[in-house]
Amino acid sequence: MQQTLTILEAAKLLGVTERHVRRMCVKGKLPGAVCSGGQWKIPVTADSRLLGVKAPEQLSLDVDLTDVPKHKRDEAVRRRGIIEQAERFCGVACSNSIGRVEALQRFAMDHQIAIRTLHRWMAAYKLRGIAGLIDSRGGKTSSDVISPEAWNEFLAMYLTEQRLSIRTCLNNILYIAKSQKKNWTIPSLRTMQQYVNDKIPTPVSVLKREGESAYESKCAPHIIIDQNSVQPGQVWVGDHHEFDCFILHRGNWVRPWITAWEDYRSRKLVGWHISVAPNSSTILRAAKRGIDQFGPPESVKIDNGKDYDSQTFTGQTKRQRRKAVLSADDCQTVMGLYAMLGITVSFAIPYNAKAKKIERWFATLCGQFTKTLPTYCGPDTGRRPEDVFEYMKTDKARAEAYTLETFAALVDRYIAIYNASAHTGDGMNGRSPDQVFGLRVSRRVIDNDLLDLMTKIWSPPLTIGKNGVKFKGFWYGQYNSDLHARFGKKVIVAYDPDDIRSVDVYDAATYKLITIAQQATLMPYGPINEEALREAMAKKSRCVRLVKQSRPAARVAAMSLTDLTLSAMADNAKPETDQAGEPNVKPVRTPLDGQAKEHLRQRNRQQLRKAAGAESLTSLSDLQIDLIDTPQNSDLSGFEMDLLDNNSNRNARLSHGDESL
Repeated sequence: MQQTLTILEAAKLLGVTERHVRRMCVKGKLPGAVCSGGQWKIPVTADSRLLGVKAPEQLSLDVDLTDVPKHKRDEAVRRRGIIEQAERFCGVACSNSIGRVEALQRFAMDHQIAIRTLHRWMAAYKLRGIAGLIDSRGGKTSSDVISPEAWNEFLAMYLTEQRLSIRTCLNNILYIAKSQKKNWTIPSLRTMQQYVNDKIPTPVSVLKREGESAYESKCAPHIIIDQNSVQPGQVWVGDHHEFDCFILHRGNWVRPWITAWEDYRSRKLVGWHISVAPNSSTILRAAKRGIDQFGPPESVKIDNGKDYDSQTFTGQTKRQRRKAVLSADDCQTVMGLYAMLGITVSFAIPYNAKAKKIERWFATLCGQFTKTLPTYCGPDTGRRPEDVFEYMKTDKARAEAYTLETFAALVDRYIAIYNASAHTGDGMNGRSPDQVFGLRVSRRVIDNDLLDLMTKIWSPPLTIGKNGVKFKGFWYGQYNSDLHARFGKKVIVAYDPDDIRSVDVYDAATYKLITIAQQATLMPYGPINEEALREAMAKKSRCVRLVKQSRPAARVAAMSLTDLTLSAMADNAKPETDQAGEPNVKPVRTPLDGQAKEHLRQRNRQQLRKAAGAESLTSLSDLQIDLIDTPQNSDLSGFEMDLLDNNSNRNARLSHGDESL
């Protein structure tokens, strides 16, 4: 059966009015058009512009109804069945000389359907197939909002790390449709924004537009750790936090910082330090405060920031850690603070509060403490009190302002109260952090003298040069004979950030103390004082003379090479006796064990020289050496023994009046 069109359908396809199409039919300009029962039927072959029209059955095959709810698909199928019954009823009625209009009215009355509804269904089915019979109320289908091809083009531009806006992507597909003459259905900007929010899942949007790291931080499920599997004192978590308030420091308003360590299991704050600028030094002070009182932990979880994961603590730069995993041999050379204390390190996911529980405590600190201060300024401009800056300009504000010391004391008071307060977190069961922390079954201990040495700032490996060791832009040990004898060797220095006048110099391989080097004195440019020049030249000459006078250490007296070898083998064959320690105490072994007395001896020697006005002497024979606590089993090198012998002989000759020296 040849497909025909009505006047209205033909007018839409031809782009003219219905009246013009009717005149064309009367004048015979649309061949094959016939009038039956007052209705014109125009065959699709009457004009080339009508040939592209598909039958309703063909249109139904081309429609994808997967996005349409099942109940709406079932209703569309029911309506198509009614239309087919109506067409068959009209065919029978026409054979009985009953017009189509009257036949449709009878059919609608018999099926209790409004005649206007039946006409609308039949027109929609003829124009769009079964898609025209779908109830559009309660939301549009995907194909109704945007064409599938246009949607694919939009996704190709929107789901990229360039993060193009919805407006830009929409304008682009509008241009594509216009330039390529695509008959796409494209919605408005507001409809498109709502459609994107409904159709693109948030994890997909974050992964495609922000990257895998952002997805891991924001959307990926994290591992839920059993709190009871971690012992109190076993794991510490550290981080910095800037207070949302102002204090008066050296006449200026500043926002203070807290560097804190929190016990992972008990939520107890074990160490903290208040400062105006956080750095590696504040981390050391906070860590020392906790270790002094509770001993070192077995593991720490720290930030990826440059302060916490610096070489001072991990023994490696961030580039070295990312380049490769440490081997068993490398672990012996990577001797940062954590490594020397036997502490394992794990790094938190950047910008992820779940990775570091101390972030939650910072929020608690702000809510319970910082917001009560009169200079509270909020974390951003949107939450800043309007009158805070006006208040800070008043004399009353400056008179009542906290200084760094008084503010630190106030924070100490708050933390003591927090540690003693009941907690409702996982595994706490209403107990306070102090109570849970008190349940730990073991404690690691470290000698206090060693802790003072180890909590200094440690440098990366340095090379001894002509003027000693250069560190932080300063030279140390310019005329130090111990460093001069090790010219070109690798060393590591440690210093107190509050006193950089001297540094402790260690062997880079063994971590054995070499000397305590003083900061070099800089000579001014221009005319030089004769006395200062003479003293500098004398120090330089002494270094050259000591190198010339040095000789290799002699073999053990009266012992042949064979006897020496056999004695060494016999000594190594002696079994070592095991010593049992306290059951609940775990001593921490470090590379600095046994060196505390050597530090004290060198400090005392320098103080005696300074007190006697003999800083430039190379001999100690004129001083009361018995005041220096020297170990009985001294392990001085041959060079050092020769230096003491030569200086002793020189002083003895001077005491007898020998001026030839």
